[in-house]
Amino acid sequence: MPGKCWNRTICGALCGVALLLGGASAAQAASAKEAARELISDYLMEATHTAGMVTVEQARGDLRGALFVDMREAPQYQASHIEGAIHKEWREALEDMDEIPDDRMVILYCGTGALSAQAGFAMRMLGKRNVLILRGGYEDWVKAGAK
Repeated sequence: MPGKCWNRTICGALCGVALLLGGASAAQAASAKEAARELISDYLMEATHTAGMVTVEQARGDLRGALFVDMREAPQYQASHIEGAIHKEWREALEDMDEIPDDRMVILYCGTGALSAQAGFAMRMLGKRNVLILRGGYEDWVKAGAK
């Protein structure tokens, strides 16, 4: 809906950060909220149904040199993961974002793709344009017999 914030949680969080970090006035917080809304709206208007997603077949083929980032909990990663993957829990994606390289594709995955999609969206909103999500996550990777 035009003029309405599509996700009050994200915009509210950004405004809260602005208030806490800068001692912003109500007008400055409202301006930050509007800027965040516009940024997210612009992204959504340009996004396709599968924007930022990659299939297991694509990850094993054209994107073979990509860095895989396992975003599941540590015990899941320790039990099994895609060969060569590094581990960053999805909730900590933004804290460690500077450790994600800009010079090659990065494929985030979790169990099904849902949690890594949330982390990937946040990372793309903050400028990481080389981040893709493994559609179907580790479950589809295993079903496809990938190593």
